[in-house]
Amino acid sequence: AIVGAGPSGLLLAHKLLTGGARVSLWESRSRPIDANSPNQDKEARAYALGVGMRGRTAIQSVDMPLWKRVQEVGFPSERFHLHFGKRLRIRLRDGNNKAPEKPVDEIPKDETKISTQEPSMLLYQTDLCRVLTEELENRWSNTTNSMLDLNYDTKVSDLDLTHRQLTTIDGRQVKFDLVVGCDGINSVVRTTIDQAWPAFESNQTTLPGELKVVRLDTIPPQLDPTAVALLLPSSGSCTAFVEPTVDQGCCVLLAGRNASDTLLASTNVTELSETLLQRFPLLEGASLDSAAQQLATSQTSKASSVACNIYHYAHIAALVGDAAHATGGVSGQGVNSALMDSKVLADSLLSNYQPDQKSESLRTALLTYSQYQVPQGQALYDLSFGPKPDTLMLRLQYSFSNIRDSLFRGRWGIGKQPLQTLLTTSLLSFQDIRQQRDKYYSESFPTTEEWNERLALLDANATAATSPSNTMLVD
Repeated sequence: AIVGAGPSGLLLAHKLLTGGARVSLWESRSRPIDANSPNQDKEARAYALGVGMRGRTAIQSVDMPLWKRVQEVGFPSERFHLHFGKRLRIRLRDGNNKAPEKPVDEIPKDETKISTQEPSMLLYQTDLCRVLTEELENRWSNTTNSMLDLNYDTKVSDLDLTHRQLTTIDGRQVKFDLVVGCDGINSVVRTTIDQAWPAFESNQTTLPGELKVVRLDTIPPQLDPTAVALLLPSSGSCTAFVEPTVDQGCCVLLAGRNASDTLLASTNVTELSETLLQRFPLLEGASLDSAAQQLATSQTSKASSVACNIYHYAHIAALVGDAAHATGGVSGQGVNSALMDSKVLADSLLSNYQPDQKSESLRTALLTYSQYQVPQGQALYDLSFGPKPDTLMLRLQYSFSNIRDSLFRGRWGIGKQPLQTLLTTSLLSFQDIRQQRDKYYSESFPTTEEWNERLALLDANATAATSPSNTMLVD
């Protein structure tokens, strides 16, 4: 049973079904429809995502036709510009927006340099979920003895991990062999594990600041229509993050730490429209009245971070994506790391599962998954929120290296690729990137062996907690 039909839950379903597993998928929200449909609520799943190399690799691991469907609803861009007012623009990333002819796993290693890779695909979460759902149904729902049970508008209200049974809000009770929480920040699966297992540690923190998202039908004419843009304001606390979309429009995320800022608090459309133009002159020529109307009628959102010490519970449950680890959008890698979680989990299950040794093989598969992905999740968390160097000298070195890398990007042998570029356009593991920056952190990042030992001990604890002598577990 997969709880949550966001991108990670849908991709996990694709992978498991392809491998011959039977899948039930449960989602509290309505079935996703075209982001540009007149019936689409502009607030529902309204934000745009950037599917980079990691996410693309995960989707392509199902097959290339699935990735082609995703490409149809996305806008390719490997450009990121920082704007100070109308005149000053810094090209933080200015790569080629043309995709290579070969999929990632067919490109020789000596050709996988950052500058030659397929650009990130910018698209609305609604559209990504829609095409993944449509492909699931086209491929699996109409087969004899369908292996897929897809349930939208169905909230899972309770989980019984002892008897492996979920209960929906309308009273249905469904048995499962394994439940996977792909249900985001406020995961019911994570909460249930936390209640059932004292050794499980999870920390959810509300991050400072608030945000609102608006959609514009056309990208502002003074911005590069092929580049993501970060606009710094002439006054006030809110920045504007502009992502072009396939419909020649754009998604604008306004974020700031002052909840009383006009752009976050006002409901006066005229005031909002004037404030947008005054603070962000580069938005001139866009449909600011529409943006102001959306701001006036929408509620602010707050981002949260999540960190867990392990991503599974015995042979019974697993966590994926934001349910297991989240950085609140700080790194821009949320969807990519979640999709990679789904790939690794599915590959581990399909490689290890044996029907005649169900419990033991599931436990092996889930431990393998945690040993691969927990270090990646923790490394991304560290990289997203950055180090706090112990000495003034290290703080200066860290600041200098960031400025140098942003300006030179490794060109002419000066500095390295900026962190954001490495995260987005390479397959270098988050763990390796974090370890390369060890000197700036107060603690060295654990080795693979240390992680494996730590997670094996936790897994043994869960195994003991769920053994027949301690529970009425039904196998």
